[in-house]
Amino acid sequence: MIDILIKAGGFILIIMLGFALKTKGVCTREHGSFLSTIIMNITLPCSLLSSINNLEITPILLVALACGFLGNVITNLSGYLIQKKESPMTRALSMINSSGYNIGTFTLPFVQSFFPSNLIGYVCLFDTGNALMCLGGTYSAASTVVANEEKQSFKTVAKKLFSSIPFCTYIILFFLSLFHIAIPTQILTVTSIAGNANAFLAMLMIGILLEIKLDLSQIRLIKKILLNRYAVTLGLSLFVYFILPIDLTVKKMIILCLCSPISAVAPVFSNRLGSRSPVPSAINSLSIIISIFIMTILILFMV
Repeated sequence: MIDILIKAGGFILIIMLGFALKTKGVCTREHGSFLSTIIMNITLPCSLLSSINNLEITPILLVALACGFLGNVITNLSGYLIQKKESPMTRALSMINSSGYNIGTFTLPFVQSFFPSNLIGYVCLFDTGNALMCLGGTYSAASTVVANEEKQSFKTVAKKLFSSIPFCTYIILFFLSLFHIAIPTQILTVTSIAGNANAFLAMLMIGILLEIKLDLSQIRLIKKILLNRYAVTLGLSLFVYFILPIDLTVKKMIILCLCSPISAVAPVFSNRLGSRSPVPSAINSLSIIISIFIMTILILFMV
C-alpha cells in the first residue's frame, strides 16, 4: 500500500510542479499545448506500441469497447435531461461537458504504472469506443440541440478519428494482434525510449494546463454538471461491478476508465458551439482534481 501511495503521490507532485511552473511564469499555456502535441503524436503512440504488443483479441475486449461508447451515450443523455428546462445552449454545454473520458493523457499513464501490460488492451479498447463519441458524435448531438449550422457528418467524424494518431495506433495494434503479427523487438526497443517519458510528460502537461477561473454566477451550473457526471459514473461502475458477467480484473479496468476526467476536447467543442463561458474549462480542470483522488483510492483497493 505504501508503494502505491508513493507512486500516486508522485503523479500528483508532477501535476503540482507543472501548475507551479505556470504560476511562476516559467511555463505558459502555449508550453502545455506544445507538450500535448508531443504526447498525442509521439510518446503516447510509442507507449501503446511498447505496452500492448501481442495483444490477445477476445470477445471481452469488445465489451470494453462497448462500455466506452455507451458510457458516452448515457452521460450525454443525462447531461441533456438535467438541463431540459434551460436554454438550448445550456443544454448543449451540459451534454458536451458531462460526457467523454480523458484516457490517453490521464488514465492510461495511471494504469500503465500500477497494472501489468496484459490489462492495457482493455483500456485501449474502451478508449476506442470513447473516441467514436467524444471526437465527433457528442458534438454532433449537441449542435443539433442548439440548431448549429455546422453539423458533424459521418465523413467529418471519420476524418477526425483517422487523423488522431493514438486512434490509428489502436486500430493498427488491433489488426496486428488479430492476425498474430508481432512487432520486431528492435522497433519496440526504440519506441520504449519515448514511451517511458509519456507518464511524466502527461502529468506535467495537465499541471500546466490546469486552470480554474470560477465565475460565481456559474457555480450552480458547474456543480450540477459535475454532480451529474459522477453520479452517473457511480451508477455505471456499480452496474459493471455487480451485474456485468465478465472477469473481475476486466471490471476493474473498465471502472477506472469510467472514473476518468472529462475529455480534454470538451472545452474546444463548447467553444465551437459559440459558447464563450469559462464553465467548460473550469469543469474540465475540476474533473481532473476529482478523478485523481477517486482513482488513487480505487487503485489502493485494486492492486
